[in-house]
Amino acid sequence: MLLEKIKIMLVEDDPRWQKDLAYDLEMEPDIELIKIASTKEEAVEASKLLPLDVILMDINLTENNLDGIEATFEISKLGNGSKIIMLTAITDRDTIVKAIEWGAANYVSKSSIKDILSCIRDAFHNQVSLHPDATGAILREIRLKSLTPMEKNVYNLKEEGYTRPQIAEYFHTTLDTIGTHMKNISKKLKRRH
Repeated sequence: MLLEKIKIMLVEDDPRWQKDLAYDLEMEPDIELIKIASTKEEAVEASKLLPLDVILMDINLTENNLDGIEATFEISKLGNGSKIIMLTAITDRDTIVKAIEWGAANYVSKSSIKDILSCIRDAFHNQVSLHPDATGAILREIRLKSLTPMEKNVYNLKEEGYTRPQIAEYFHTTLDTIGTHMKNISKKLKRRH
């Protein structure tokens, strides 16, 4: 019986990463690397023409423009069923959330080929699993949605570096009231279920 191969496109602008990742992918018996693209435009065009199961997408294809996320959005709109896995070293929560919201199936560090291979196979088999690189940011974002409008305001000011007295002054309220909001925020963000 022939093994069904996972058809992959690698989208990476750095020639060294292209070479290293391509080598690792080609060593896998169940993976077929059918295209290497280095620009957003090339990736989108190839997605229209090739039967791709999984796309490995570098998050920054030109400088620090996050154009890999833009390519992910454009490819997702095609509706061809390709699963897109973001490859990056960026751990910024907002960037991770944006990538997932714009169509990425997963988000993983490009330095761990073992994790990349696992993510490829999970995506191909429609197994929903987020790599630990993305999980914390996604869970935090979901939990932030549980905050009341006032708690969100207090949280945002705290994130900007405001102290409790400054927040109390900002909202013309007492330190006790801000303390209560901070406790509620802390409980909601630390929930385990």
